[in-house]
Amino acid sequence: MTVDILSKNLSLLKSLHPKAYEIINSTQSSLEYEVSLSQSGYPTLSHLNAKGSKKHLLSKYDPIREANRFIGSLGASDATNFIVVGMGLGYHITELIKATSEHSKIVVIENDMHLARLAFEANDQEQLLTHPGLTFIFSQQREEVIAALEDEKVNFSLNGYRLVQQNALSEVNSKRTSELLAGIKEIFQASTIDLKTQSAKSKTFYKNIIKNFSNLITSTGITSLKNRLSNIPVIICSAGPSLDKNIQYLNTKRDNFLLISVATALKPLVENKIFPDFIVAIDPDETTLNFFDLQNNSKDSWLLYNPVVPSRIPDTFPGKRLTYNSSISLAEWLQRHMGEKGSLEKIFSVAHAAFQFAKFIGCEPIIFIGQDLSFSKKRLHCRNSYYYLQREDKVNQHETMNYLDQEKFHLYSSNLLERPNVFDITTSTTVSMETYSNMFSNSIDESSKAFNATEGGIGIKGLNNISLREAINSYCTVNISAKIKTTLHSIPMELSDINKVIRAADKQLVIFAEVSNLLNKLENQFFKDEPLTNQSKGEFVQSMKSIIQFLLKDEDATLLLQGYDYSGFSSWNQRSTAIMNKKTSAGGKELLEEEFLRDRDFYDVLKGAVEFNITAFEVFAKGSKGI
Repeated sequence: MTVDILSKNLSLLKSLHPKAYEIINSTQSSLEYEVSLSQSGYPTLSHLNAKGSKKHLLSKYDPIREANRFIGSLGASDATNFIVVGMGLGYHITELIKATSEHSKIVVIENDMHLARLAFEANDQEQLLTHPGLTFIFSQQREEVIAALEDEKVNFSLNGYRLVQQNALSEVNSKRTSELLAGIKEIFQASTIDLKTQSAKSKTFYKNIIKNFSNLITSTGITSLKNRLSNIPVIICSAGPSLDKNIQYLNTKRDNFLLISVATALKPLVENKIFPDFIVAIDPDETTLNFFDLQNNSKDSWLLYNPVVPSRIPDTFPGKRLTYNSSISLAEWLQRHMGEKGSLEKIFSVAHAAFQFAKFIGCEPIIFIGQDLSFSKKRLHCRNSYYYLQREDKVNQHETMNYLDQEKFHLYSSNLLERPNVFDITTSTTVSMETYSNMFSNSIDESSKAFNATEGGIGIKGLNNISLREAINSYCTVNISAKIKTTLHSIPMELSDINKVIRAADKQLVIFAEVSNLLNKLENQFFKDEPLTNQSKGEFVQSMKSIIQFLLKDEDATLLLQGYDYSGFSSWNQRSTAIMNKKTSAGGKELLEEEFLRDRDFYDVLKGAVEFNITAFEVFAKGSKGI
């Protein structure tokens, strides 16, 4: 190590990676590690344990050759994105940069700051530091690492990523590394589920938001209830199969707790003459309508809904509906101009929405029931739920309920996991449900008072398991019905500033009209009967590039169009990434054809998105007259 090497590296770090610089500059060297020269003359690395024993973490003969072989074994040239766990002295990262495209994204995670500093003391890291797609995450806190990965979450989930992990480096802090890897797996599992949902349902989201325009104008935001039910015990009821065990117990001391029901649990509750204070609906599918009795509204219940739900649901709760900020681009645009409704932060399931709402209004303790997140006797839902009744209606002499449950269970066979339940008995769950359980765990504050009284299922890490009887007897001891009734009756009716929405919609329509005109000109120029020449194809690709660049100047328009056809925009992104990675090896003619086919498909995506958004904003521009 020389002072010159460290000084040069720190200077580059400061200008290119300022956050990493602050950490490395304030970290001292550690006696746990030793840097010495290998036989090839390059620095190598060893670890010294508490007893003074030395273990080589890198080759004592030739660490560069070792790194080259390691990266070669990964097939790195086939990937675009990389997460490198463990920095070592940087050799394997430099070799990775050599083996991949200049457009590749490389996230380097190191949980030992002393080890990270050694890399900058021992070697000139200019080639590594100047790679444009490099990001450093230096932290021992799993939560900080996961938060730092947020910026790359969509890209990595969409285009995939390769995990780069040298075992010798990982074994030094094996426990921290294992926790880190589990966190990385969880965040990208959750992101993949979110992307699949958006890709499959984005158009439905938009259609429902438009139909809910009048409801959103007159719905009260959750901000009106912020912390107004502090220290009120709440039970959040889901429709897992374990609810059959203890649903009747909710009738005891019913005046002593607030009851929030997810939409699927509403019919089982009403069937047992139990009426929730709040019903939560977030799903855009028409199936959600079957969870409600739309002719006979649930007695005295309020609706908490996401703007993407079918409009017939909030239509049924005039004067008793609350809504919250949605992350869907069209809803975000309306919220900015109509007025914020209040945030429940990132929501990944209806039960989680109920949980976030319970915290938002100040309830404590929070008690879960019916949150199985697993199968029980091949069932996912309790009796009297829509899904149970749907199968019950099919029962005949040839198809019993057990047969139908088994048939349904087999649909999940390729996605099943075996996990211990709350009684340490192996049960079946799915990747998605386990991901929801993990995400629930990550969102639970250690200081919060929350219990799982589900009495079944895989449980939620961080929540103490308790019987519902014990939970009610211990925490629901005072009649609070009068306070709840008074609070709900005092919720103010809100009316959004419709004129502000109209003015903003008119401006947005101008942008969409310009994009539409550009697309029409492109159609007139290129979409004729005769086949396009290579020159025409090249001109078409350049024209599409110009339209995209024009569109990107207006962030709102870009997000609104992308939000409508998320699948179409995602496909364009994936195909563009694949083409970009081929540019160093494939011929120009071959790439031109790929670019043309990509942009020809994207033309249809863009045109459809523009036409739909013009229709939507014409409704908004008419204000209440367009409803």
